[in-house]
Amino acid sequence: MAAKKTVTLGTSEKIKCLKCGKSKMPSTKNFYENVNPLFNSEKFEVCKECINNYIGERASEGYTDRVKLVLAMLDKPFIGDQWVSREEDWAKYIPQISSFPQYKGVSFKDSTFLFSGSILNPFPLNDEVDPISDPNLYELTKYWGRGYSNEDYQYLEEEKVKLMSSFECPDYGMEMIMRDICFINLEIEKVRQEQKANGSKEISNLIKTRSDLMNDAKMKPIQATGAEANDQISFGVLVKKWENDRPIPRGLDDEMKNYIDTFMVGHLAKMEGLNNEMTEKYEKAMSEYTIDFEELNKNKEYDDD
Repeated sequence: MAAKKTVTLGTSEKIKCLKCGKSKMPSTKNFYENVNPLFNSEKFEVCKECINNYIGERASEGYTDRVKLVLAMLDKPFIGDQWVSREEDWAKYIPQISSFPQYKGVSFKDSTFLFSGSILNPFPLNDEVDPISDPNLYELTKYWGRGYSNEDYQYLEEEKVKLMSSFECPDYGMEMIMRDICFINLEIEKVRQEQKANGSKEISNLIKTRSDLMNDAKMKPIQATGAEANDQISFGVLVKKWENDRPIPRGLDDEMKNYIDTFMVGHLAKMEGLNNEMTEKYEKAMSEYTIDFEELNKNKEYDDD
């Protein structure tokens, strides 16, 4: 197979756009670098202006599909989580994919149209999430909303567990306050990671908002019901709390339950001298394995006669 020949252009030699027909200087302002082996040139010979016009307005109908088509022609990858983290905006996404070192040598065949490495998929291809084919994503988007990355969903879920295990959540109003606090904590974390110039002031405002929410809900450290507080709660109160939060489903009537009720619970009940439904069930089950000496003696006397 013959090696690919690349046409090297001089700095003053213009490129004629295959779409609009205009001749433009071969700068990064006008053209994308070409890595597609099907084209023998250093630049992709459709200008950026024509590409942007083709892609169209962000969030317009078919926007993402057109982005994928252009990426395929450029032989650049479509990375689902990065697309979401860049607000599903071509202008923010393409510079990262083109310049970041971790994407050097990565082509369209390496695309992850759904989020990779997890059962979660924060990038639904349609407006609606199918609750049957993707129940995990459906529950997450139903509770937290769409458009967050996998890391965001994971952080929000972890914050929710911490709050729920540390404070009582008796009603929907308290749950909504806890949900808002989770969002604020996520924003604080993002501001700290991005190290914005006005980060300190923004963090202070977010912390104040969080404090106001906690005060409104009377969520103070002294009210926490975490591990230390649980040590002071009786076992009966804990069982009641667990049953209220996540009760055991009723109506269990399978073979294993029937076996346990009969030969374990019924046997223990009989040992304790109880007379109830369980002991009757146990005695009935054991009757076929029990020798009735009275009946045996009667049969023996009948044989002697």
